[in-house]
Amino acid sequence: MDQDLARTRLTTERADVERLLADTVAARTGRVVLSSVQAVGDPSAHLGGELRSFGLDAGSRQAVVTFDASLVRIPGKSGVEKQRFEVRVPVASIDAASAGPALNDAANQIAGQVADWVGR
Repeated sequence: MDQDLARTRLTTERADVERLLADTVAARTGRVVLSSVQAVGDPSAHLGGELRSFGLDAGSRQAVVTFDASLVRIPGKSGVEKQRFEVRVPVASIDAASAGPALNDAANQIAGQVADWVGR
């Protein structure tokens, strides 16, 4: 049961980060962001990636979010660009009350950095 709960939390975190990235890229770049299910035809760019970490580092008292992004700007005509984004936000204590806002801040910073990278 604990393993299923952990898997559900991880899936939810990834979906939330994907949604945050899509919203931020659209807002900062003016681009229409579609999922692979929504897209018809060839997109002008394809952003993918993996959420490598989303949690607390108790030793350093930091919320840590790490996202490895890949971007193909013109499918079929250009290579894949890769970039690692990592943000660490200090937390006063290792508890739920401190973790939530710090993780939210770190995720928002990651989304902004990714959007700026895509928009350049």
